[in-house]
Amino acid sequence: MDQDFFISTIRTYTKFSDRETELFLSFFTERKFKRNERLLEEGMVAHEVFFISKGAVRQCFVTEEGLERTCNFSFEGDFITDLESFSRQSRSSSGIVALEPVECFSIRCLDVVAALNQSAAVAELFRIVVENVAADNIRRTKAMLSLSPEKQFEELMHQKPGLLQRVPQRYIAQYLGIAPESLSRIRKRVMETAKS
Repeated sequence: MDQDFFISTIRTYTKFSDRETELFLSFFTERKFKRNERLLEEGMVAHEVFFISKGAVRQCFVTEEGLERTCNFSFEGDFITDLESFSRQSRSSSGIVALEPVECFSIRCLDVVAALNQSAAVAELFRIVVENVAADNIRRTKAMLSLSPEKQFEELMHQKPGLLQRVPQRYIAQYLGIAPESLSRIRKRVMETAKS
């Protein structure tokens, strides 16, 4: 498990002394998930935050009509949980599924509270992570309300360049709220525009 990558990533958020880094790492557990295994089951309480050190996951939910929708993709260097469920310790409205074999570090809710109380750097890290998640959610909502699926696709490719190579097309279509055939047409147009 790549602990050095984890340490270097958290130090991009805020300054961690060696002592604070050691303390922070002591709260985490190394976890591995197989492809298609669930890190979080929809409807369960999100007791953990995951830091992805290797692999890819998608966050999804089931609509009232019984249709599955993908609402987020996370890769190496990302923190992921159902934030509302984690912070309120309520039932989650989404699930998290491994798209590839995943190696990650996880921290439980009670340990987050303990770590926050013991380190200003940890408190600052989690403040920034939560702010980033909130900003991403606002950006996603604005894109859904104001951009065409084609523009949303272009934005997604810009934000997550390796997405097409790692995520099945049906999940990208779910994320954009369109049929896979429509995504194929959009993808073809975007690729042709990029070449010209």
